[in-house]
This record gives sequence, structure tokens and C-alpha cells, in this order.
Amino acid sequence: MAGLRQPSARRPDIQGMRALAVLMVVLFHAGAPLPGGFVGVDVFFVISGYVITSMLSRELAASGRIRLGRFYLRRFKRLTPALAVVVAFTLLASTLLLSPMGGQQSAAKTALGAMLLAANVVIARESGDYFGAPAEANPLLHTWSLSVEEQFYFVFPLLLAGTWAFARRRNGVPGPIAAIGLVAGLSFALAVAGSAGLRHSNPYVDAVLSALTGFYSPLTRVWEFAVGALLALGLLRYKRLSSGSAGMSGVAGIGLLAASVWLIGAATPFPGVWTLLPVIGTGLLLVAGTRGANGVSRLLARGPLVKIGDWSYSLYLWHWPFIVLAKVAWPTIPAAVPLAAIASFVPAYVSYRWVEQPIRQMEIRSGRRLVRVVGLAFLPPLALAGLLHVSATNGFWLDPVRSYQAQVTPLHAAAVAGCHASGPLDGQAVRDCVWNPSAPGAPVYLLGDSQAEHWSEGVIGAGEALDHPVIIKTGGNCPLVRVALDRLDAVADVNAACREYVQATVDFLRTATPGLVILSSADSYWTNERVSVALDTGSLSTETGAKLETLTVALRETVETVKEAGHQVVLVQARPSFASGAGADPAECSLVAFWSETGCRSQMAVEEALANQGQVRRVVDRVATDTGSTVLDPWQVLCGDGVCDTQHGALVRYRDGSHVSVRQSEAMAPVFAAAILKQGI
Repeated sequence: MAGLRQPSARRPDIQGMRALAVLMVVLFHAGAPLPGGFVGVDVFFVISGYVITSMLSRELAASGRIRLGRFYLRRFKRLTPALAVVVAFTLLASTLLLSPMGGQQSAAKTALGAMLLAANVVIARESGDYFGAPAEANPLLHTWSLSVEEQFYFVFPLLLAGTWAFARRRNGVPGPIAAIGLVAGLSFALAVAGSAGLRHSNPYVDAVLSALTGFYSPLTRVWEFAVGALLALGLLRYKRLSSGSAGMSGVAGIGLLAASVWLIGAATPFPGVWTLLPVIGTGLLLVAGTRGANGVSRLLARGPLVKIGDWSYSLYLWHWPFIVLAKVAWPTIPAAVPLAAIASFVPAYVSYRWVEQPIRQMEIRSGRRLVRVVGLAFLPPLALAGLLHVSATNGFWLDPVRSYQAQVTPLHAAAVAGCHASGPLDGQAVRDCVWNPSAPGAPVYLLGDSQAEHWSEGVIGAGEALDHPVIIKTGGNCPLVRVALDRLDAVADVNAACREYVQATVDFLRTATPGLVILSSADSYWTNERVSVALDTGSLSTETGAKLETLTVALRETVETVKEAGHQVVLVQARPSFASGAGADPAECSLVAFWSETGCRSQMAVEEALANQGQVRRVVDRVATDTGSTVLDPWQVLCGDGVCDTQHGALVRYRDGSHVSVRQSEAMAPVFAAAILKQGI
């Protein structure tokens, strides 16, 4: 090893690459039209693999060994103190701006994970899909990638040191390259399998597979670090490129990164085959930089990019909390997000200048000083996280907060019983998802999506009052109409599960005991431009008019099929939709809001609601008239006196931005009972 040429310790072009990576991420999070900007994280992963391997190879060449303790201390000084400052700031701000209905608890748990190298695991459990609303509301969401990187730093030096020692004993066998190549191949195969929708019929096995192959899994990301590591090891053995070849490599690398930003998006299965674009692009730029005499590498090594690259870690840390907290503080101001992204450069520089750099350069020669520095880095954010979680969970020991939590926290009966988003209505569901089973009346079936599920208590209460068994089987994000429905932010298997739920449920109803079928679903499928709908996959459209025509045909077909099987049908109009940021979602109700004049209450005129939802409501009314069905309109309760209100006295009507609370559903039992009596079953 000592005779091999070592990559230089400082490459300005790599700092420029870091600048590109962090700018891609910041612009993406700020709402710029860069659908694949999140792949900047993958650029960082490849760079980290290259830089760490180069650093360790230099140490091995100079001293003949790798000092793991020294390596881990350098990583701690480089990463943890700056992270601790951001986590502490975010937790303090979250105490005021986030909601004790879940937002504060999620931030606190993520903070604990971030400080303990497990944010990716916590986020996968707490926030789920990286592109989903719960994740986007988590001010520490971005720490998932730091935990993946730290997990790599913890394991990789051990692998490298072991394989180097093995290769030395075996007279130069290329142990590191072979071992890292094998790990890379297995990791990439796992990523591809996961992106292809690897599933298992056993729900427990399926949950394990999802965890191992998901977006946040280190197992599906380690190959990206390995590509950088293999490049570093390869450059130890082979001569540098010619200037012309380096230039071509740089141009190709920039081209692949540009393609990544434009061709990859939220709906792209990721990580997987598409991840090759940013990974190979980054690799080509690293190769090009081995010879600085090319235009791309010289451009990347320019002063402004190098400066941003120097600040990239701090900028990555600060930008996302600023963006999320700005959205919470000023939800109706579109400029708040880009301005917050720009403003984050200030604390990023301050953190780099007075936290990151001084501690990075600090000499720690004694165990006592090490304990003191580690304690100062870990204890404050961990203590704040624990304090916030306990306080939020207990409603800060304030009666108004505790009362509000008691109403919005409980899950609906169908979800508690496992009868929501767990497959179609079939014989097993009739046995497992039935309430009041011994009642002599005809069965009442509650079907549809989560906005059918949130009427569970109302329908169960009506069934019990009138001596009818109630069977509930609902699907997540899935109206009970036979259409081709494609949510742009959902993976393929979710849409496939929806089609299975609809087809199998309608088929079962053909032979099921005749009774009353209550159909309910959200209306956003037909107006949301991120949802494509058609009667078949060959004519998908996001245009509202075309989707409303599809709804008319498909809903009429479902109702007629069900009625031909001997069932009566009640169609439930969708609940009133409040605009995002209007305060209807308890997750938007901050601790400060409880003491404001209006508290966590929001109101909306019926005319405003009709302007947004009237088209779908008219379709439902028309289909009901054409098929001789009944319409149940919850607006008669939720929008009394011409005003839709999120609260009625002490009753909190909504448990989140889309669903009524359990207590509100219970209060609807007389309304559903009247609808059942009207059918005469």
C-alpha cells in the first residue's frame, strides 16, 4: 500500500460537488420545480464513501494500521455537536409551534433517534412515506440520511480494516475490493427488489421486508457508499485519466445529475434502478476530478461553490427545520417557504463558523475532556427531547389541551378491529368485522375508504339501536368504484391493492345476505390534480371534468350492481373540506393557538365549501336519483346555520384534516338510524 499513489486530502472539486448536492436538496424542499432534487442525498452518500475510504487508505499507507478510536472521534467532532445545536433549537421551536396532538411527540422521538444514530428507523415508524404529509410535517425528517451515514461510518471501517488485514496475510489478495464489491451487489439487489414491490402474504414477514427494503433502510443505501469506496480503492491502483477523458467524464457526470433532477420524482420507485443516475453521475465527477485540467472540475472548484460546499453540512441541517416551522407559522403565505430556505443560510454559516469548525479542530487529549465534550453534545438535546415528549403526551398538564387530546386521539372502531385497509369484504371479514352479530335484522354494510371508516361509531350505534348487525370493511385511499385510479404519490402496489379491494368486495356483495350497503368516500380523487382517474388504464386523466364523468359512470355501475343483488344503498356525501392551514387539522393546533382568541377552532361558510365540493356532491345526488338510492348528507350536522364548524360547544368534530373524531361519529348515530329506517329493511 505504501507504494501506491494516494488521493489528495483536499479536493476543491469535491466541495463543489457537495455544494451541488445540498443546493439540489434545499431547492427541492423549498418548492422549486426540481422533482428529483432529493437525490442530492445520494450524491452525498457516494462522496462520503469515497472520502472516508481515501482517508483511511492514507492512514493505512502512512502508519500500517487504522486507528478506529481516532476515526470515530473525528466523526463525532465533525457531525454530532452541530447536529445537537439544530436538534435543540428545533425542539424549543416545536414546543411553541407544533401541536401536542402528535407533531411534538413525533419531533421528540425523531430527535432521540437523530442523537442515537437511529433517526431513519424512528422516521420509518413514525412518519412513514418520505413524500407523505406526516413526514413533510416532521421538522427533523432530514436527519434520516445522517443516521444512515453514521451507521455506515460505524460499520465500514471495521469491514475495511478486516479485509485489509486479510489481504495482507494472503499475499495481496484484493480483499477490500472483493468484499466491498460483494456488499455493493447484495445491497443493490435488495434495493431493486424493494423498488419492484417485494411483498409477502404473511403480514409479519411483509413488515420485515418493508423495513429492510424501504426508503430509509441502510441496507438499500450501502451500495451507494460502496461505489464511492470502490472508486477510491481503484484510484489507488490505476493511473489518472487523460485530460480529454477526464473532461468527458465530468460532462457525462453533470448530465446524469441533471437527468436525475428532472426524470426522478416522488412516484419513482426509489432507491432502485433509477438511483443509478445520481450514483453513476457522482462517480464520474469524482473520476474527472482526479485530473483537475478539465472544465467541469475547474468549475466545481470555484470559490463560491467551494464555500457552499464547506457549509453544506450545516446548511443541510438548518434548512429543513426552518422550512417546516415557517409553514406552520405562516401557512397561508406561499413565500414563507422559499424565504425560510434563504434565511437558513444565516444560522448555517453561524453554526459552521462557531460550532462546527472550532469543535472539529479541538484537541481532545484526556478522557475527562472527552467525557465533558460528549456530555455537552448529547445531554441537552436528549433531555429536551424527553421533556417535550412527556409534556406533550400529558397535554402539558393543562385541562384544555388534555380535553382536546382525549377527543382527537382515539382511533375509530374499524381501525382498532383491524377492518380498515386490510383486504376486501369476504367471508372472513364478515366473521371478524361484525358488530352486534346476533341482531335479527338485515345486515348493514359500511364500505369505502377511510372516510367510510370514520363513520364506524355512528353506523354501529345505529345498528345496535335498531337491532341490525353491522359489517365494516374499508380500504385505504380507495373509493368503492371500479375505475383505474393512479395517485402520483403512491407506489404501484397500493393502487393494485385498491383495485383488488373494489373488485373482490363488489363480487362478494353479489351473493352476500341482502341488506343495506352504506357507501362513503373522500371527494378529493375527482378534484385533486395529483390523482389520475379513468374507466380503464388507457385513458387516465387528471382533468376534473373528465374525472367527474368517470365518477358518474362508475358510481352508477357500482350502485346498480349492488341493488341487483338485493341490497338497498345509501350514499354518504363527503365531509366538508377545510383548506390546509385553516386550523381544521388538530395537527396544526399549536400550544400557542390554545391561548389565542379562537383557539383551535375554524369555521367556513357553506357557500365556500360548496364552491370547492359542489361538483362532486351534485354527481352523488344525480346518481342517487337515477338509481333510486338515498343520500345521507353529514353537512346537515357539521354545517349548521350555514357555517361549517370544526367544533360544536365542547365537541371537537375532527380528529385530523380529513376525518371526523370518534365522538362526532358517535353523535351521528341518530342520523344513520334515520337513514336505515327510511329503507324499511
